[in-house]
Amino acid sequence: MLTNDIAIVGIDSQLGEFANIDRVARALYLGKNIAKQVDKDIASTNSLICSTVIASTARMVEVLPGNATVALGSNPLSTQLDVIIIDEASEKSDEQVSVLTANLSAQSHINNAIVMSQLSEALTLAISLTDKGRLVALVGLSFTSTKSITEQSNAKSNNTISFDRNFAGYQSTSGVASLLLASQVIAQRAQLPIYAQLNSLSVAPANASAMKAAVLESLHNTKARPVTDYANKAQSTISLLEVSALEGDFHSVLESSVLLEAYREAYAVEPLTCAISCARSITGEGAGFSQVLGLLRTVIALQQRYIPGINHWQAPKIEQLSCDINSWHSSNFYFPTESRTRYPNAEGSKHCAAYSCLTQDSYCHLVLTEHTLDNTEDIRLNGFLASSDLHLILVNGENQAQLQQQLLQLALLCQSTFIESQSQSQAQKHDALNKMADQQYQQYLRDSTKKYTVALLAESLEELTKEIQLAQSGVSNVFVNLSQGELKTTASSLTQWKTPKGSYFSATPACYTEGDVAEKSNNVCFMYPGIGATYVGLGRDLFQLFPQIYTEVASLAGDIGSSLKDTLLNPRSISRLDFKALKQRDLALRGSLADIAEAGVGFACVFSKIFTKVFKLNADFATGYSMGEVSMYAALGCWQQPGLMSARLANSATFNERLCGDLLTLREHWDLPLANSPTQASAVPIWETYTIKATLAQVEAACLGEPRVYCTIINTPDSVLLAGYPADCLRVIASLGVRAMPLNMANAIHSAPAKAEYDNMVALYTMAVNTRINTKLYSSSCYLPVPQLSKAIANSIAKCLCDRVDFPRLVNTLYDNGARVFIEMGPGRSLCSWVDKILEHEHKQHKHQKDLPIKEVCNKNSVSVPVNAKGVSDELTYFRAIAKLVSHGVTLDLSSLFYGSIIMNKKTTTNHNKMTAQHS
Repeated sequence: MLTNDIAIVGIDSQLGEFANIDRVARALYLGKNIAKQVDKDIASTNSLICSTVIASTARMVEVLPGNATVALGSNPLSTQLDVIIIDEASEKSDEQVSVLTANLSAQSHINNAIVMSQLSEALTLAISLTDKGRLVALVGLSFTSTKSITEQSNAKSNNTISFDRNFAGYQSTSGVASLLLASQVIAQRAQLPIYAQLNSLSVAPANASAMKAAVLESLHNTKARPVTDYANKAQSTISLLEVSALEGDFHSVLESSVLLEAYREAYAVEPLTCAISCARSITGEGAGFSQVLGLLRTVIALQQRYIPGINHWQAPKIEQLSCDINSWHSSNFYFPTESRTRYPNAEGSKHCAAYSCLTQDSYCHLVLTEHTLDNTEDIRLNGFLASSDLHLILVNGENQAQLQQQLLQLALLCQSTFIESQSQSQAQKHDALNKMADQQYQQYLRDSTKKYTVALLAESLEELTKEIQLAQSGVSNVFVNLSQGELKTTASSLTQWKTPKGSYFSATPACYTEGDVAEKSNNVCFMYPGIGATYVGLGRDLFQLFPQIYTEVASLAGDIGSSLKDTLLNPRSISRLDFKALKQRDLALRGSLADIAEAGVGFACVFSKIFTKVFKLNADFATGYSMGEVSMYAALGCWQQPGLMSARLANSATFNERLCGDLLTLREHWDLPLANSPTQASAVPIWETYTIKATLAQVEAACLGEPRVYCTIINTPDSVLLAGYPADCLRVIASLGVRAMPLNMANAIHSAPAKAEYDNMVALYTMAVNTRINTKLYSSSCYLPVPQLSKAIANSIAKCLCDRVDFPRLVNTLYDNGARVFIEMGPGRSLCSWVDKILEHEHKQHKHQKDLPIKEVCNKNSVSVPVNAKGVSDELTYFRAIAKLVSHGVTLDLSSLFYGSIIMNKKTTTNHNKMTAQHS
């Protein structure tokens, strides 16, 4: 049992092409296989070990605040650092080790150095040293030559872990992983950055009985220890367990069996509550490096608030345990296949994670807790976007000639940089592209008043060269179209250029008004989609991409994980869910109106916070499609306590049984018998919604004599939603002679029967409001801005949900009042697609349009921008959206795409302020 809590006050790592901790942390989150990234022969020489250790420890020390020396006593900090190297594969003689430690101890920031082979031994020593007020660096190393990697089976290139039935073996990997440890008391007194806290450690030999006792002791000590964190939050049960999962069957079975038995004894079984992760699924086997990396990965996951995924996980080995796979199903464990956000515990306790570190000869079990601050200050930034392979390269100018000149200069720079990089490593090539993107961004900021911007996206110098070449011809073509062509299709399609990658240019920026002098205008509209767009996997990476929003979103509800439907959108399982299983989860999600309504509102807040807090963009207009109107008021801060909506929706008879579920209102309205059970209700559905290609006039004519069929929403002039009693709907559809797609959503809003619930809806949505915001909030209840008053909002929502939605009328109203940039604040791109079709139809209906040249029509140019696409990574979707918005003249704060780090640099400032300072 620890006598004092240990603070992790520094982290560092390098491996393969990932040359800094931010690149490594990104790879660990993404689950990118990096075992095969070693691209040069490496020999484990004293000089290499010495230089690696010196560099890694120096990086951790150099960011510590100057006042740390005060807390550590009269001796300066540079003489207080003790280094423990974990080099499991080392075969050096005692003399070689002595030379190595002597060379390290001679460094100005290192007091003493020692080499060990086991993390368990190293931690035991480190604890005794921190108790004496020392700073201790743990450095795990592995150096493996390329030959030992390339000779291995190709089957090992898709690593999973040894607990998996498809496991074939690990590749070898090389790298360094380091942590800096200090007493918790000293760390707080010296105001050192704290990434996590080590609260319990138990060590044992590598046998089943001793290991089980160590795990139980560690877990018991954690539960028995008093809270030392000044945020005064209790500790929770273990929600994440990092395992070793060694390659050999004996040790793999040994570890998994011990953990299953020990955790079952320590905690009451609550299935699917503790995630298992393993860094070896990403890096492969790295001996001493892997031992420390497992601990580092656990610290990063705690600090960055996420649950790591297991690369290529499928299912546990059937023959692995003496019993069967039911041992896993009857445990607390699950195996996440992708990384996902870890939301705050509802009761406010701190999250805990454990690390099970097994080697051939020893074992240790550690328990760590997250380090928390006051909620408003607990912003944990990272370098995820700034370290991305994907880069945004901006080129701006006042006219076509300037743009072409800038593109030519960039092409020449790209060519010379590419030539220079031929002999460089992948890490150096990445840095070269990163530097180029930063230089272009700084130029963009200096020339921010220039009208035109070409936004290029590329992941390598080669790809950037191709994108530049495409841009040179693309920019020329759109200006030719603008100056000479007659309107034969939509104006935007002729005056914009884009590539499959996402590079973009518009010759008619939507944020500029035409005239002798181009001027920017405020014309951004946030659009909130209906609840039907929510899907399994929605927003999984958003808080990793934009950690700035985490605390504000978390404060919106007492249990934000429940409000965002974490377990529904991020299913937990022992075996990987296949396509069919995920489809069933999607259908089940869509069948619960209360759940998808609550998730829709929650994620509307998430999407909005990204733009308002990260990109510093506020909307001039806003509107909601169907229940998206509820999302609009919540997301834009109209209500004082939007989190109250969670409990209200969960307990709402209107949205659980009257207009959804049992559909009691419909049964009463149509005089139908009540269902005897949910099974009977689902077996004989009485409501379905279909999307069809038809005009409103056509539908109304076909619905004569069909009182149980309704046109609930007009999406575009020739596309509507038809809903009602299924057999009756199909009869109308047949008479129209059109195809129909069922939406599998049994909720009877936007229909005559819904009007019976009007008063209940008003009561549900009546909540105290905040001070009026500047955004004009348009509703389909009246096609006007809604007064930001409690009853006005509640009645607007109720009327919207009872009446038919005429989306073309809503879009045209917004457009006529000045909206030009339409950003879809939710899942999918349906609203964007409809906006494009609606405005194109409107332009074609203009009686004078056929006589106007393109440049005159484009005075009314608009653009729609989705920020989420199912099946496409959130990161790529946002980069594409940003490229489009910037080219259309929208002013955004893009600093997080270029700057940021997971390292909390408290020497002069926090990493949050550092990023802001770099931008300014």
